Amino acid sequence: QSRIVRIEENEKYTIISNNGKKVTAEKIIIASHYPCINKPGFYFGRIYADRSYVVAVKAKEKYPGGMYITAENPTRSLRNQNYNDGEIILVGGERHKTGQGVDTNEHYNALIDFAYEHFTVEDIPYRWSTQDCMTLDSLPFVGQFTAETPNIYVATGYNKWGMTNSIASAMILTDLITKGESPWLDAYSPSRSTVMASAKSFIVENANVAKELIKGKVSPISDDIEIANGDAQITEVNGQRAGAYRDENGQLHVVDTTCTHMGCELQWNAAERSWDCPCHGSRFSITGEVIEGPAVEPLEFQDINTIKKLMTEDF
Repeated sequence: QSRIVRIEENEKYTIISNNGKKVTAEKIIIASHYPCINKPGFYFGRIYADRSYVVAVKAKEKYPGGMYITAENPTRSLRNQNYNDGEIILVGGERHKTGQGVDTNEHYNALIDFAYEHFTVEDIPYRWSTQDCMTLDSLPFVGQFTAETPNIYVATGYNKWGMTNSIASAMILTDLITKGESPWLDAYSPSRSTVMASAKSFIVENANVAKELIKGKVSPISDDIEIANGDAQITEVNGQRAGAYRDENGQLHVVDTTCTHMGCELQWNAAERSWDCPCHGSRFSITGEVIEGPAVEPLEFQDINTIKKLMTEDF
């Protein structure tokens, strides 16, 4: 339960966690989904986080077996899972870049509508979402973190094919560490020459990051807080942009919405009740803790006096 916040390089590598613990190693594998360090390598400019959704459906009909995915858009996938004395059908889809797009509840609603169109739905006991790192050429980055860090390895960018790409990554990294080479390295290497063929995608994705960064800084905000229980809004507290969320008990939680990774402004995720970064996919809880990287530092939580002052207003 430790989060790595820094790696120091001397004769060996020293990994430093958020609780001050240190581990020294000759070789390091960074398999933290999005790379948790910003050493040279510019991964923040070569991968982006993409979310997708699943609803678990109990249907009157028995599922016919198999796994399916639509050829057309919007993409929908189907599979089943044993559940208690029966089964549930997993309906997935609704991808979008993390921190961008419509109200996240609408993605669940779209999958639920699809389920009702194709099954006699009796119950929807579960729903969840996740995100993965996407590369510009759709192949993972597996190998040395950079050419200048031969003993730091990375595995990331599975492009939502984690069950197969994770096994391939483990085989590649094992070969590199034990043999110094891998027959698949040319295709998977983070410094592969074919990445340059994705220059157009690189420009498009990083232009999107720049747009989100600027939009977050210049978007007009109000210092009036009118929030119902279970809702949130972007507001201004003591002259600073902040995110305010009122929980089901009426308590107000206020955080600084500037992402601690690279300074983008966070957006509210209503379905998961989190603050999500539209630039690089970091996610934070209502009290500012890191849920998902690349950020390693929590958000600043507004002091209790500020919250009490806001709570005195009549809503």
